[in-house]
Amino acid sequence: MVTISLFMVIQSSKRSDTAVRISRWLDEAIEGYISSKKIRVEFPSKRNFVDSAVMKFLEEKGVGLNE
Repeated sequence: MVTISLFMVIQSSKRSDTAVRISRWLDEAIEGYISSKKIRVEFPSKRNFVDSAVMKFLEEKGVGLNE
């Protein structure tokens, strides 16, 4: 059995948001995907892409994000 950890959460007391570390291979794959000019318009940053992807995933799983 192989377990691959994708996310590690880091909280900072100085910021109101939470930093999340992702695996290097996933970071590189995201960077490669959003490097296209067409995609860059929709996702101007890796953070924007990850936020959108996680929100979509949670909505598909039935998690209420507006609560």
